[in-house]
Amino acid sequence: MSGRYAFSLPDPRQRDGWFRIGTVDVTTTALIVGVGALSMVLYAISPDIPYWGVFATSLVRDGEVWRLVTWPLVGYPSLWELIGLAVFWYFGHQVEDRIGRKPYTWLVLAMTVLPALVVTAIGAGNDSFDRWDAATAGVSLLSLAFLTVFALENPGARTMFFGIPFWIVAAAFVGIAVLSAVGARAWGTLWLMLLVIAVGCLGARQRGMLGDVLGFVPVVPWLAGPPPSPYGEIGSARPRARKRGRTKGTGTGPSVVQGPWGAPTSGPTPLEQAELDVLLDRISEGGLDSLSKQERTRLEELSRRFRDS
Repeated sequence: MSGRYAFSLPDPRQRDGWFRIGTVDVTTTALIVGVGALSMVLYAISPDIPYWGVFATSLVRDGEVWRLVTWPLVGYPSLWELIGLAVFWYFGHQVEDRIGRKPYTWLVLAMTVLPALVVTAIGAGNDSFDRWDAATAGVSLLSLAFLTVFALENPGARTMFFGIPFWIVAAAFVGIAVLSAVGARAWGTLWLMLLVIAVGCLGARQRGMLGDVLGFVPVVPWLAGPPPSPYGEIGSARPRARKRGRTKGTGTGPSVVQGPWGAPTSGPTPLEQAELDVLLDRISEGGLDSLSKQERTRLEELSRRFRDS
């Protein structure tokens, strides 16, 4: 009876990271957040260090083209920057888990570079005498984009507080950001923000998301890639690696001969069981409306398969 009421915390969720540090899977989202946090420390050492990565049309036109890529990675210490990193950590991982680390990395790169190229081409800039206000930096614009993608992908989702539909929260955040940019006459940041959100939504559509909202947008085959399994879209957490070693009591004895008992059965596979569990968890959290058309179709297929087994 001593262990009957024992309590233990669940293992942290594993993600499909590029590598691991201890128990943390270092994903693309985690890397961006880590670099952003480091830039705040570098700002305290010397504000000139992170400023080398900010985006400004005039600076890019002067030949500092690396700023087209580095602007989401740098920022200055502030509460809003910290909130932006936290929002990006959560909603960036929501999208990264859904579409996979490599497509997500290309999507983030497109959301960073393409809008900055357009803003540079049209010559939009911020009206300010302060060099930081005249530039655009930080991960907040990417955070808004992934917040929008999540809200459009889950139109029936509601917040923990007062049950407010999540799309209303996303619309409020984007609206406040637009009004703030207009009030500050930050036209470069305004155009950059709108284009980042647009590229993020279109890119997510190419990877099988936002079908209910952007179903009219054609999917380009070479951008979409091979059709991923619904489980890979819902979550790409990878299983724990098994420890290699010799089993106690085994030696150089005869190897096991495979027979007909090792042939695959026609019943549901462990992966299909995992798919069904993830879909049911999402329904319990956000209701049936939180599933996309593709996910509902897959739910019906899995349910039929389990009934017939």
